[in-house]
Amino acid sequence: MRVLSIRTASETLVPAGLMLFMAFCLVAFMAAPTLAAQSIKIGMITGKTGKAGTSNKISFSGARFAVKTINDEGGILGRPVELLEYDNLSTAEGSAGAARQALADGAVAVVGCNWSSHSLAMARVLQKAGVPMVSHSSTNPAVTQVGNYIFRACFTDSFQGQGLAHFALTRLNSVTAVVLEDTSRTYSTGLAETFTKAFEAGGGRIVWKGEYTQDDYRVDDMLQAVSEHAPDVLFVPGGYADVAAFFGAAARYGIRSARISGDGIGIKLFEYIGDKAEDVYYSGHWSRWVNSKQSKDFVRRYEAEVGTVSQDTIALAYDSVMLIKDAIERAEGTTPAAIRDGLATTSGFMGVTGTIRFDDNGDPIKSLVINRLKFGGRLYLEQIDP
Repeated sequence: MRVLSIRTASETLVPAGLMLFMAFCLVAFMAAPTLAAQSIKIGMITGKTGKAGTSNKISFSGARFAVKTINDEGGILGRPVELLEYDNLSTAEGSAGAARQALADGAVAVVGCNWSSHSLAMARVLQKAGVPMVSHSSTNPAVTQVGNYIFRACFTDSFQGQGLAHFALTRLNSVTAVVLEDTSRTYSTGLAETFTKAFEAGGGRIVWKGEYTQDDYRVDDMLQAVSEHAPDVLFVPGGYADVAAFFGAAARYGIRSARISGDGIGIKLFEYIGDKAEDVYYSGHWSRWVNSKQSKDFVRRYEAEVGTVSQDTIALAYDSVMLIKDAIERAEGTTPAAIRDGLATTSGFMGVTGTIRFDDNGDPIKSLVINRLKFGGRLYLEQIDP
């Protein structure tokens, strides 16, 4: 019997079976990059460096854990998910640039940012490109008003302001309030406005409103004015640095007002001002003590594999990725347009931070929680439903 063979450059005869095997290996090798490219790329943008980086960068942990969970369970539509991470350098310009890079890298959807001013810049780029975005932590209403490709997993400042005003009026029995507003930050101005409207609509009085910027807190002047008005409530809707500056020094001016802030702070306030953070009230998107199956399961798994759930932005970032997964599976497609359509029809999504459905603006209808910093930790006080 004659064995079919080919002749190599060295004139060595190669059996046909071996030749076929070698050809198969060559095809497989050449196809490897194609197979790798089949991953579903989801971008995440927020601060790793700069002013926002200190508190923002932990959000990446929630997104990473979501992607790991998805891939451990077989991916989405049988395809693995790849998380693309971008540092926005704590600026609006950096956020827009990171969004453009995510598009260039092939992201079909993007999560981010933490700060509303950053998300606004990012949203404009992604809306123009027709790529869906889910902001995990930006609460200013203007973010989702950019267009129909923009969504969020967190509640809006409108609902947050109403909830905080309701808490101040009904639980703290407050009649007067002073609001200190960071006019250089979209988040602060939006929340100050909605709290003021809701507080006054509920029968309360805003006796003074002070203004400052990220570069100039004017702590002494502001707190001297607060002490002269002696309000029942001092509301400072800012971030860790400015809230710490005002709340940490309030006692020096004899201010006995209940101190309230929004979701821009949390348990890390103790790292800034120590026991002066005791008895600060603030709103949150979620608490580890929420008694739902999804929440308890998330806490158990995350803390077993990663560590303590130190901020609710971790859970929000996790939910944001999972919302995209849910949208892809229901749409049965991974094009940006299909994902957008899937997100828009989200209803009854059982997330870690609550049950979510989107309204026509891409805003979720969901609850908020009120926390109190106490004994070096936080106490979950109550949940306020929409």
